[in-house]
Amino acid sequence: MAKNRELNTQDINISKKNIFITKTPQETRNLGKKFASMLKSGDIVFLKGDLGSGKTTFTQGVVKAFGNKGFARSSSFILVNEYNANNLKLFHLDLYRLKPSTVWNIGIEEYLYSKNISLIEWADRLVGAENDNHWNVEINDIGSERKIKIEKKK
Repeated sequence: MAKNRELNTQDINISKKNIFITKTPQETRNLGKKFASMLKSGDIVFLKGDLGSGKTTFTQGVVKAFGNKGFARSSSFILVNEYNANNLKLFHLDLYRLKPSTVWNIGIEEYLYSKNISLIEWADRLVGAENDNHWNVEINDIGSERKIKIEKKK
């Protein structure tokens, strides 16, 4: 059983399933940065959480860890942001404005099943991909803190 832990940026051990508590946006970014070390070509990350919970902030850490010098922004109005990351690309998709019935109409499979890394906000709208091999990152706003559950789904 996973246990709640306060974030210690010096010693983050992300295994198959962990729950972390972050107290600041920077701690959330740092956790995203550490999580990035677990990612490899072809990985899909489902980011789940309410509006404003910290999904984009977590993604900013991932993007930075892959050497991108820019600042990851919410892709709500663009749908997809692409970042160069060493030998591959990071695709940051935001499905907030899409209905589950229309998600597959945008050609999303070209992002998901490439040899790159896809980070998907509002992944609950991606009906039909629940059983794909992916990471789940669930972020819950608990007052002034964030409870972040990370687990690998196979």
